[in-house]
Amino acid sequence: MKNVGIIGINGFAGQYLKRELLENGYSVWGVDVVASDEDTIQADMLDAEAVDRILEQKKPDAVFNLAGLASPGASWDDPVKTMHINVDIAVNLMQAIRNHCPKARLILIGSANQYDMRNIPAGPIAEDAPQLAESPYDVSKSAQESLVRVLGKKYGLDIIMTRSFNHIGPGQKTGFVVTDYCQRIVDLEKGLTDTIEVRSLDSWRDFADVRDTVHAYRLLLEKGRSGEIYNVGSGNAYYIFDIVSALINMSEKAKAVVDLPASQKENSQFPRVYSDNSKIFNDTGFVPKYPIEQTLKDVLEDYRRKGGLQVS
Repeated sequence: MKNVGIIGINGFAGQYLKRELLENGYSVWGVDVVASDEDTIQADMLDAEAVDRILEQKKPDAVFNLAGLASPGASWDDPVKTMHINVDIAVNLMQAIRNHCPKARLILIGSANQYDMRNIPAGPIAEDAPQLAESPYDVSKSAQESLVRVLGKKYGLDIIMTRSFNHIGPGQKTGFVVTDYCQRIVDLEKGLTDTIEVRSLDSWRDFADVRDTVHAYRLLLEKGRSGEIYNVGSGNAYYIFDIVSALINMSEKAKAVVDLPASQKENSQFPRVYSDNSKIFNDTGFVPKYPIEQTLKDVLEDYRRKGGLQVS
């Protein structure tokens, strides 16, 4: 499997996945709404005819579908658009693969938001855990997965699906808890504000470094079992208060002016849940490598560089 396409190659995870594949001997091309280089095709993947033409030309050995709307909150603004993008692109890809490269492996990126996070008992979440949609985004990812499984079985296609937990790293845009606080710290260090707004910090999340996440995706390409669903996460639950506290402690300016409220960790109303990685470990040998402290430091320094601050 040397000829690999990445749909959504210019996105946060897409850029890291491209690097991961190139460093391991793959020939990589991609599709996105904007062409960034000669190896990127500019196309609207909602256009079934355009998708068919691309797959007819490229005839890949494998395709990663990272395209889609990725924000549960933003999905409330346009539920119909969310459903179309997250479901239709996957179906268009499957139809084109069936027509032109039926032996190709499709790796479809799903979401841990499909799980019933509020009612699952504390501990690791396995792939057979109950699911519950709480946003149009959640519905779209569950529908995407269900439809792909049905079509894949019907047509005998080689499909692997993930339920990916939160992944963070340098280059991620704001709109997520880690990057939002990094931006606030940089604004404070630059003198653009004299305080940092602190919101609710009482929740647990499994944060994986994006570099670990794309490594897992490559291993699934190489060793994953067709038709299976895999969790991809760090296998750890991190308390948001601790995450924000760690970031603030990386900034002398923030430490001097920010007073965090008392931690509610011992009495948290949210269960401490995280990815059960045993399935992907057993099938591929995947083990995360990046400690959370290193990831947080790398993200903050990335925002400092973007803000024109000197990074030691």
